[in-house]
Amino acid sequence: MSKLVITFVCENKHDVETVTIDLKRRGEVDEKDIWQMMTRGCRCTKCGCKPFTYRTRYKV
Repeated sequence: MSKLVITFVCENKHDVETVTIDLKRRGEVDEKDIWQMMTRGCRCTKCGCKPFTYRTRYKV
């Protein structure tokens, strides 16, 4: 597992933003770091929603 892909999702389940992190270069990533990676003032372009959650997955 060399890359972590974080997808920020609005409360209506629309994908808003995706960030890819190389774990070999960065090392561990905690929840505080994840929330700092999202663009400030970001809103869903489909529904205008502001509250987000995130999903993570690993790539080889």
